[in-house]
Amino acid sequence: MRSLGVIVLCSVLWLTAAHPKQDDSGRIVGGTEAAPGSAPYQVSLQGLFSHMCGGTIIDRQWVLTAAHCAILPPKLVQVLAGTNDLRSGGKRYGVERFFVHSRFNKPPFHNDIALVKLKTPLEFGEFVQAVEYSERQLPVNATVRATGWGKVSTSGSVPRMLQTINLRYVPYEECKRLLEDNPAVDLGHICTLTKEGEGVCNGDSGGPLVYEGKVVGVANFAVPCAQGFPDGFASVSYYHDWIRTTLANNS
Repeated sequence: MRSLGVIVLCSVLWLTAAHPKQDDSGRIVGGTEAAPGSAPYQVSLQGLFSHMCGGTIIDRQWVLTAAHCAILPPKLVQVLAGTNDLRSGGKRYGVERFFVHSRFNKPPFHNDIALVKLKTPLEFGEFVQAVEYSERQLPVNATVRATGWGKVSTSGSVPRMLQTINLRYVPYEECKRLLEDNPAVDLGHICTLTKEGEGVCNGDSGGPLVYEGKVVGVANFAVPCAQGFPDGFASVSYYHDWIRTTLANNS
């Protein structure tokens, strides 16, 4: 049985052991451009004004993201909110501190979730809004929505405009089977899969997976990219208590 390689999806950090198909259309694979204001909770985490990862606004001063996105000192990272266009509009906010799950990468790829505390509160409006984080598990075959500025391959470029795609939730046991019992997957993950040619890729990391108006997942990893295998997201319901406790103890 062959071993499937997975990549974490940050633009500046990736691990790969596969040979992805090359496609330079420059977006979430198989997605479309998101309408202005359709994902006001989506932000871009940026280092030196360059997109690294996505994130989700869950409070005026808090953003949910992936732990592997918190690789630079906070003083070198800014959060861009309020725009779908990486080159125009929105406002940048400084980062006060990253709160990374204490069990991140123990074992590898597990507990890949973090919170970002901003130096100043976000200015809410039509294009900047918080989204609730879900406590409930997803129903089988639920249609979920992913957004991000991710590439279509590890060698592609980051798109200028935010992309969106609808994906299908894949239950844990089915995900494990499809990924050939890859140890990257555990009960703390949500998996999605529609078909080959649709999914997330580098640069989508940390971004939201949304179901019925609530964030249910945080983009973590993929078999690069959209090759007909499930993508992995940190399960927000699984980490709900960690999120709630971290916010309560540090606000």
